Amino acid sequence: VHINDYEFLQEMYQEDTQHHEQHRFKPSVYGGFDVLDFSVLDLALQEVEARACHYMSFPKKLLLLEFARDNYQRALRQFQPAFLQDSYFLFFEASLDMCIRRVYERSSNPTSWNDHFISEQMIRSYYSQDNQPYLTYNLLADYGISDKRVRVINNTGSRKEFNAQLESFVQTFLDREHDGGEFTEFQPGRGEKETYHA
Repeated sequence: VHINDYEFLQEMYQEDTQHHEQHRFKPSVYGGFDVLDFSVLDLALQEVEARACHYMSFPKKLLLLEFARDNYQRALRQFQPAFLQDSYFLFFEASLDMCIRRVYERSSNPTSWNDHFISEQMIRSYYSQDNQPYLTYNLLADYGISDKRVRVINNTGSRKEFNAQLESFVQTFLDREHDGGEFTEFQPGRGEKETYHA
């Protein structure tokens, strides 16, 4: 189950638009929006956790929670510590210039519901902080997370290289978590999953 915080941000944006308010968001091109009041980002993560908790009651479900933040220490504080304990963390690294180029390419020629537009101004002003030192040292200590549950993937190469790194991480996860019951095979780039019984 893929849960993306953009869905919740978009709902808040549409709600503001219906009430002719523009103090939390402003519209941008390709049907996108920029965030003006960054407290909505914390609210969106709280909604992500609530949705995930609903699905956690289903047996053998793999949940993928997707979000990007300028400060992951603050972002992770929006989740209950117990919620994070059994989680795996996957961070993608790419330069701001590459992220901006990819956002424009995906937004002008969308191929999935997940191809959202974020303006260059928003990306450069909000995502300029380097989180790498925090990711590698403090995340583990703050939540008692094993370094085996954290991976940083370099996302500056080809789609094929990215998928190979992603498959390696997911296979490691499946190998660790598989207990002879039902599990899900992840297939990057296809947007689907198949369930098998061992």
